[in-house]
Amino acid sequence: MVVGTGNPYTVRVLGNFLNVAQGTNGTLRADTTGQPFTVDNPSILQWFNTSAFTLPPTGQFGDSGRNIIIGPTTFVFNMSMSKSFQMKDNMGLEVRADASNIFNTPQFTSIDTTVNSPTYGQVIGVGAQRRISLSLRYRF
Repeated sequence: MVVGTGNPYTVRVLGNFLNVAQGTNGTLRADTTGQPFTVDNPSILQWFNTSAFTLPPTGQFGDSGRNIIIGPTTFVFNMSMSKSFQMKDNMGLEVRADASNIFNTPQFTSIDTTVNSPTYGQVIGVGAQRRISLSLRYRF
């Protein structure tokens, strides 16, 4: 079983041409409004309080901190089973099944933290679903 804490995210703004001299496109930070960043029950449609951030005035840097939003945690349960059958002398047969994310829980991988994006505040990435592989090995 693997349980991971959420990745940190920085709320940012995609700047226009006037802001190019201030940094690389997409690295400008948003302004904070003073409201709390977190919500009581985060969902895939609103992971954090989107009204806590606004666009900074043109030509100015935003005042929000770096990595202040914590993303979704992960819970992955992997399992493996095998059975060996002894045949003649040195010969044998092994049957094996490997499964990752056996309970098929969604693994949210990223959230949109760009203030002027249509999916701002939403979960926009999901990791791998359940995967099962079967193998058969004959030893001689």
